Amino acid sequence: MDFEDLVNTSRKRTMLMWSVIFMIAFPSYFAVMPSLIDSEMAGGTNGIKGEWMISFEETTETLSETINLADEEAYDTFFDIVSEINIGYVELTVTCMDNDDPGPGFTDGMDVISDLNGVEGDFEERDEQGSCNGGGNSGVNIRWDVTANYTGENITQSETTEQEIRNKWTDNGFGRGTWSATLTADISSPPAPIVGDIVDSDEDYDITWTVVSYIVTINPVIEI
Repeated sequence: MDFEDLVNTSRKRTMLMWSVIFMIAFPSYFAVMPSLIDSEMAGGTNGIKGEWMISFEETTETLSETINLADEEAYDTFFDIVSEINIGYVELTVTCMDNDDPGPGFTDGMDVISDLNGVEGDFEERDEQGSCNGGGNSGVNIRWDVTANYTGENITQSETTEQEIRNKWTDNGFGRGTWSATLTADISSPPAPIVGDIVDSDEDYDITWTVVSYIVTINPVIEI
């Protein structure tokens, strides 16, 4: 039997055509189906409500600098953030230790004003004052939560889905850009024993920027 015998009638030509289509489509079907099944199984828990253990793997980056300023002298500090993972929060700390004044009433201080125009997202501008007395309330500490209510502590949530949890623990792409602030020194300069001299004319200020980023891990709680 040659090829002419296979196609010499309309019925034979139709049967040959469907045989070819079947030989092409059948292997393709079984090649594609496993990947579709795996995709469904991988995302299958996203819509299931249950109890979940949520943990955070944190990465901390800091930028520190020290600047000496005279009275009413200002300094602009900058912190560039480029993160490929979620940002938990950004923190600015400014400290100083006034140990060269004659006594109470002559403590140096500072004024710190933020400038967040270069940052993605809507964050509150801050204007904070602090002293250099070295006590528990000295200096200035400002924190901006990029992910709302972020603490980094492991938690358990129930009656929710994995996708709902992931939607909550995200920075929505905010927090990237240039964080900046202006530090202005407030130097208390009492008169010195020698006329014309100044006991305290400047102060060293330690500036530290901190960004805490994280990867969230979600596992179902399985009762044994």
